[in-house]
Amino acid sequence: KTEKVILIEEFTGASCPNCPAGTSELERISDLYPDNIVIIGVHSKFLAEPVNSNDPDLRTPDSENIEKFLGNYFGKPEAAFNRKLFSGKSNIRIGRPDSWINFVEEELTINPIARLSIQNNFDESIRELSISLTTTALEEISFPLYLHIAITESEIHTAQKNSSGIIDDFIHKHVLRKLITPTEGAFLTDKISKSSSITKNYKFTLPTDTILWNADNVNVVAFISKNSTDKTVIQATEGKIK
Repeated sequence: KTEKVILIEEFTGASCPNCPAGTSELERISDLYPDNIVIIGVHSKFLAEPVNSNDPDLRTPDSENIEKFLGNYFGKPEAAFNRKLFSGKSNIRIGRPDSWINFVEEELTINPIARLSIQNNFDESIRELSISLTTTALEEISFPLYLHIAITESEIHTAQKNSSGIIDDFIHKHVLRKLITPTEGAFLTDKISKSSSITKNYKFTLPTDTILWNADNVNVVAFISKNSTDKTVIQATEGKIK
C-alpha cells in the first residue's frame, strides 16, 4: 500500500458531448484506488458553457488559467496526471479515457517523497474557512517546492450534453471553484531535510450563492509541485471543509 496520492485534472464541460464518458472512467479509477486519487474538474471556456441559460456556469478564470498553464490540447475530455509529460507524449493533457488507467498505475509505482496533511476549520456563522497544510519530507528534497491549494465542489446538478443528447440532471463532482494560491503555485521552500515539516495557513471566505458554494459539498485540494518549467506534482491530498 502506497502513500502516493495522484492529482488528476479532468478537462471537461457541460457542453462537451464526449465528457460524461471521461467522467465515468475517472469514477471507475477512483473506485479502484480510493486512497490514491484526487480529482479536480477543470471547466475552462472550451465546450464548457452552460447547456441552458439558467444553469449554473461552472467556468472560472482559474480554470482558464490552469488550461493555459498546462499548454496545448487537442479536445475534451482530456486529463493531466500529476501534470507530468509522459514518455512519448507531446502534451501534459491526455485524451482517450480508456488509456487513463495506465498513467495512474505508472505514477503509483513511484514512491512518494513527501506527505501532505490538511486540517480544515469552517466557521459557518461567517463562512470562513481556515486551512492548515503540513508538508513532511519522507526523504531529503533538494529542489524548490511549490504549494497549490484549490477549492472544489461536488453534487452540482445541471444539464450536461452527452453523445445521445442532453442529460437534464447530471451531477458534477470535484468542480474547481477557486484557487487560493497562484496558478503556478506559491513558493514553499528551496529544500527540505528528511522528516522535517513545513506548515502553511490560509483563510478563505466562501461566497454566498443560491446554487453553488454549498459548504456541505466543498473540499480543499492541496498539492506540491516542482517549478513552472517542470510542473510535475510530487504529492496531493484532499479534505472536506465540514
